[in-house]
Amino acid sequence: MKKSIYLVLSSFLLLVSCEEVVELDLNQHEKKLVIDANLFVDEMQYSKIRVFYSAPFYVDTYQYVSTATVTITDLASNETYPFVYSDNGFYENTNFTAQLSHEYELNISYDGAVYKAYSQVWEAPEILNVEQINDGGFSGDSYEIRFYYQDPADTDDYYLMQTTDSEENEFSITNDQFTNGNLVNDIYFADKEQVGETIFYALAKIDKNYYNYLNKMFSNAAEAGNPFATPTGTVKGNIENSTMPNNFPLGYFHISKRSQTTYTIQ
Repeated sequence: MKKSIYLVLSSFLLLVSCEEVVELDLNQHEKKLVIDANLFVDEMQYSKIRVFYSAPFYVDTYQYVSTATVTITDLASNETYPFVYSDNGFYENTNFTAQLSHEYELNISYDGAVYKAYSQVWEAPEILNVEQINDGGFSGDSYEIRFYYQDPADTDDYYLMQTTDSEENEFSITNDQFTNGNLVNDIYFADKEQVGETIFYALAKIDKNYYNYLNKMFSNAAEAGNPFATPTGTVKGNIENSTMPNNFPLGYFHISKRSQTTYTIQ
C-alpha cells in the first residue's frame, strides 16, 4: 500500500492534439559528475560515498568512477579518513565514525579537479513511542502506525524520514513550521493484510539547505525511492568544484545520526 509522504511531487502533463504526435528526446542531457555523500552515523549501509556520472532518462545503468581520491577530515581533531574504492562507484572506510560536536570536510580529487563540501553532524530527536490505531484512514478500514518524537521549541527544525516494509523503501521530508515545540507523530498507513509484518522507521534531523535540496529532488523525481543515488535534473547541492567552480557536480554531503525503531503490526 502506498504510504503517506509529506511532500508534493510535480505532475508533468503533455498536452497534444489527437492529430499530432510529439516526440520528446529524453536522452539529451548534460553529463555530470554525481557525488552521493549522505552519511548516517554507525550505519554501514549508509556510510559509503558513491561517485558516478549521470545518465539519460531512459538509461538505468551508470558509469562508475573508480579512480577518485576520497577523504573526510575531522576539522576538530584534524584527522583524515581515506575512503577506499570497493565496487559500483562506492568508496568505504569502516573505521569512520563521526562525532556529534564536530564538523567535517569532504575532499574528492578526480580527473584534475578537486571537489569539497562541509557538514556538521546533526542528531535526531529520540523516537518516544509507537502507537497503532486500528480504525485509521478516511474509511476506517486501515491501520495507522504513529511514530512519536518531541520537536525542540527553540530551533527551526527539518527532518528526513525513512519507512521500509516488505515491498517499499520510502524517504520523505518535513519541517516544524506548524509543529514547533510539539509532540509530533509521523503516520504510516497499513492494510489489514499486513498484520504480522515488521516496519522499519528512521528519523534524521537535517539542515535547512539539505531540506531545500531534497525538496527539489523529490519534486523532480518521477517516483519516490532512494533520492540520493539518482539526482534528477541539474539540482545543485553543497559540493563545490574548487578547481573549476562553474563545473559543479550533482549530489550532496551531509552527516546525521538517526533515531530508528521497528514495529510489528498487530
